[in-house]
Amino acid sequence: MFGDQKGGGELVEAPRPATARDAKPKRKNPQQTSFVAQLHKWAGLTLGIILVICGLTGSYLAFYPEIERATIAPLRLSPGVQPESYEAVYQALSKVGSPAEGRWNIELPEDGGVITSRYGRRGSPNRMVTLDPATLQVVHDVEWGSTVSTWVYELHYRLLMGRSGATFMGIVALSLMVMMIAGIVLWWRSGRNVAARLKYHANGTSERKIYDVHRLSGVVGAVFLLLILATAAAMSLPDQVKPILSAFSPIEKSPEPESSPALGRPRIPLDRALAIVRQDMPGVDIRWVQVPAEETAPYAIRFRDPGELNRRFPKSYVWLDQYDGRVLAVQRETQGTASNRILNLFYPLHSGQALGIGGRALVALIGLFPLILFVTGVIRWRGKASRLSAYKRSTAAAAARRTAKS
Repeated sequence: MFGDQKGGGELVEAPRPATARDAKPKRKNPQQTSFVAQLHKWAGLTLGIILVICGLTGSYLAFYPEIERATIAPLRLSPGVQPESYEAVYQALSKVGSPAEGRWNIELPEDGGVITSRYGRRGSPNRMVTLDPATLQVVHDVEWGSTVSTWVYELHYRLLMGRSGATFMGIVALSLMVMMIAGIVLWWRSGRNVAARLKYHANGTSERKIYDVHRLSGVVGAVFLLLILATAAAMSLPDQVKPILSAFSPIEKSPEPESSPALGRPRIPLDRALAIVRQDMPGVDIRWVQVPAEETAPYAIRFRDPGELNRRFPKSYVWLDQYDGRVLAVQRETQGTASNRILNLFYPLHSGQALGIGGRALVALIGLFPLILFVTGVIRWRGKASRLSAYKRSTAAAAARRTAKS
């Protein structure tokens, strides 16, 4: 039962089946089966697909304006052309969507070209209307959610789950941060020096190469992915983040000024409102203007201060009385409280706008890392599971043969 005997009565060990020896996995380090390892594995297998979706959609959104211009011909009309009058632009838009039913937000393109605007009406999706600045003709008219870019945005931000989706994605972002930190801990506790941890074994087995790609992708992308996930969680969970920040620094609310009573006076032209801002606040870059639709509503003009990181959607505003052009209130992002400035940092950091075109390119590149990590992680998991299954079958077969011999 325990071995064979030779002529001299010497007891020798029976040879083990080669399949059992070959199939048995190498002895694992204790931490590989620890709680941290299990957390990293199962979080990656369950939540990893969401991270892949967010990464790929984030890569697209980093350059969606350029992608839209490249794929939608009307958006390439009249490059560099500025309209003769923004009041005329507003009048043209008013024929498309009545100011009595909704508000118009008009974007002022930095380098000229088509003029994009948003028409918001209660109970309806935002309408996005684009005009040719030379002819003031509508060249593109769509609703939010009906285009590739807006669908991708909803998938990225809410996973197509509506308002509750934002909260869900915030929780997922926090969970993914835990998963990534667990992976970093496992990498750091591997017991090797830094050079060995960062080495890629080009001549290794395919299994070793897969592991190296997974490990190095995680290490290289960890800092950036953690920053992106942290800002995503902060933007998705504002009700939880704001009380934390306000404990250290107050959060100032945006003013809500009103225009003086009309008293029979007409609204001043949009061009005059823009001229007042440029005269009173030289050096600012006006990005958007909301034209008042109600009698007491003011002009709300959104501008970018020098040094402000939010480029297309800055957080600085000036409100003007729609009848006499008086400045009613000013909110400058660069002069906000510490908490306000931190809140305003989340989007430019998340989107890469804080570093300009280079930052956006980096975000687009980092968005591919979750796919690499997920694919290599699944391959490693399936390989380990396959070897373990083969080892168990081999062990069971060897045990059965020994039992039969006895």
